[in-house]
Amino acid sequence: MKRIILMTALLMVAAPPGYTPARDESAALAEGAIAQVSGQAVVLDSSGKSRPAKVGDVLRGGEIIETRAEGKVRVVLVDKSVLEVRPNSRVQINDSRLNPRGVSSVVLYVGWIWARVTARAGPENAFEVEAATTVAGVRGTELEVAVAEDGSARVGVGSGRAVMENESGSLRLSQGESGEAGYEGAPAAKGSYSAQAEFWLNFLAKHNLPLLTDFEAFMVRVVAAVLDARTQLLARDRQMRELLEDYEQKHPAPRPEEPKPEEKPEPEKQAEPAPEPEPATTAEKAEVASEVRTLYLKARETQKASNRMHSNYYLTEQAQAAVAKSPSQLSPAQLKAFNSQLARVKDVPQLRRQSQAALNAFAAVLERQVNRYGIATSLGRMPSLERNAQIQQILKQIPGAMPPMPGPQSFPKPVMPPMPKPRLP
Repeated sequence: MKRIILMTALLMVAAPPGYTPARDESAALAEGAIAQVSGQAVVLDSSGKSRPAKVGDVLRGGEIIETRAEGKVRVVLVDKSVLEVRPNSRVQINDSRLNPRGVSSVVLYVGWIWARVTARAGPENAFEVEAATTVAGVRGTELEVAVAEDGSARVGVGSGRAVMENESGSLRLSQGESGEAGYEGAPAAKGSYSAQAEFWLNFLAKHNLPLLTDFEAFMVRVVAAVLDARTQLLARDRQMRELLEDYEQKHPAPRPEEPKPEEKPEPEKQAEPAPEPEPATTAEKAEVASEVRTLYLKARETQKASNRMHSNYYLTEQAQAAVAKSPSQLSPAQLKAFNSQLARVKDVPQLRRQSQAALNAFAAVLERQVNRYGIATSLGRMPSLERNAQIQQILKQIPGAMPPMPGPQSFPKPVMPPMPKPRLP
């Protein structure tokens, strides 16, 4: 049985001895491809290394899109949903291996996005947008979401329905409606939705950091949100490990056979083929699918807690940068209080890295179980081969994303050298 190693209260899963995966199960999946780019925009990989955003660039789970003042990026996700990242925005594409049905979701740190989401049957949302103060879930909707520098979020529904949720409550939105959320209270309805750019730009400008009248109160609220999410993350992680331990005790991984010392085979006897493991029955597959789905749900909760912690921490970094540019806006006493608040969350970057490593290991374990029992269809997940084919199909439909196949080439007809004449004696 695989052993679970605890590292700073987070999960680190070791593969069984001798296990060699057919593919790299620890690698994040391709989540979509960039279809359009205008202005300046970059993509940050999971290690933080940046590259220019280019048409045809395949995006993987955990990667981040950042746009500048005139930048805009359109992405086609693996389920054909379309995401457009507007100027001055930072958006992370989540690792869908941790989603029960393998559907895409994003984290909007700051800025503004538009999305047209492909509808899916089932109880789960087809798409989610996570932010510091809310999560917007949809099942087949055209919507826009904006997150300002002070953490305030606005959601507008162009078609379909959406739900805004945070720690204080939820709000259901129908076509043509909009809602807002902040650090205090549940999401609240804010009248009609508008697709006009001014509707969104005015919201972002209204909640700009330099306009805050009580900077100290903002820092207290955002740091409290970071610490609350940190507590939730550790609790979710503990529950995730306990569920996995129970599952592995019930469904231990097959142990590889130990190599036997070489023996000279007897000529009169032939080696018998090793017996193949019996395939799981339909009932066993259904039971395993239900248990694995529970693991996926807990993994997604853990991922959300990690994202909430980090998205709020990102706002503290933005506040720190704003103060560094204009330190005179705070008195010495306010600056001391500000630095005191930052000190309370100084361990978050390290905790985030450990959380990502733990979730990546957990995702690999879940992928292994799905492949072992062949339950991708039962869970409503797209099989790997189908997913890869879908990405290739998306790339074919993006002009310039794939180089054209070379045309038929004409080669000269080979000329055989003349046969040498035999020499007579």
